[in-house]
Amino acid sequence: MELFNLSLLILGLLLLVTFIFRSQRSNGLKLPLGKTGWPVIGEANEFVSSGRQGTPETFVNKRMQKYSPQVFKTSLAGETMAVFCGPTGNKFLFSNENKLVVSWWPPTIQKITVSKSNRSNSTILTKKMKSIIPQFVRPEELQKCIPIMDCSARKHLESEWTSPDSQVHAFPLSKKLTFALACRLFMNVQDADTVARLADNFALVTAGLLSMPIDFPGNAFNRSIKATNLIREVLLPIIRMRRNQVPEKELNITHDLLSQLLLATDEDGKFLTEMEIVDMILGILIASHDTTSTVITFVVYYLADHPHVYAQVLKGIKLWPNFQIPLLFDPT
Repeated sequence: MELFNLSLLILGLLLLVTFIFRSQRSNGLKLPLGKTGWPVIGEANEFVSSGRQGTPETFVNKRMQKYSPQVFKTSLAGETMAVFCGPTGNKFLFSNENKLVVSWWPPTIQKITVSKSNRSNSTILTKKMKSIIPQFVRPEELQKCIPIMDCSARKHLESEWTSPDSQVHAFPLSKKLTFALACRLFMNVQDADTVARLADNFALVTAGLLSMPIDFPGNAFNRSIKATNLIREVLLPIIRMRRNQVPEKELNITHDLLSQLLLATDEDGKFLTEMEIVDMILGILIASHDTTSTVITFVVYYLADHPHVYAQVLKGIKLWPNFQIPLLFDPT
């Protein structure tokens, strides 16, 4: 018991010192209105809670009403930050990149998603990724993806969205579809067991992105780091196989993102390292996964909430054999 009390005392002192240090460090800065909440924890609890209740927008809306509809201050993932809101904030951010705004990842996300060898140059890695992505999303490249997406979506709907109770859980099924598509389109990974292994670990990674940055056995941050390492163990052999499979000039025959990354070079003409490619793929998966799944879920939700629109959509769709449309929407 005495040892436990001593541990609590030490932890309390560390939190107090951290709080004082951060307060002194920001005294000379002109920051927007807002509050940073508890030391280290910040306002993460309220942010996560609003998400679990299905109303993540309330966290932002409350602060927009209380402080400013343009920008407010908060603290998440152990870092004090400013949240820009609305069209004005978006215009400021995207029109001032590498001018007034530079890419930066909170330490929590860096430790989880960026390998140790790349943490010192994570900004450079981000610039490299941004120069490569436009090549993959060109109209002629995306056109090649449509047949794959259509075929995968049909198979997924026929196997997953049929239920004897006429009820499906839209969000987890949307995440399952988008992750499988990402593996197929980004890396040409189609093996069901490999996709499932990646998906299970990826769920642990995303669960720890906004956790407390304390690496303690069994907590979300610790599980997330371990899951990232397991994902790297799966991706590295795939990258090495693709790099050694065919001559460099023929790598793009599969027309996926991995091909683009294997062919990409930096300003000095050097190819990306294996760990750079792994970190880029992991970052793109995180950026694309929940966003796409959420959009699909809300599309289904609003179609279910507006039956007349749903009926019009169905008139333009030739239903697949033996496919029964769910009658009850469950967003969980």
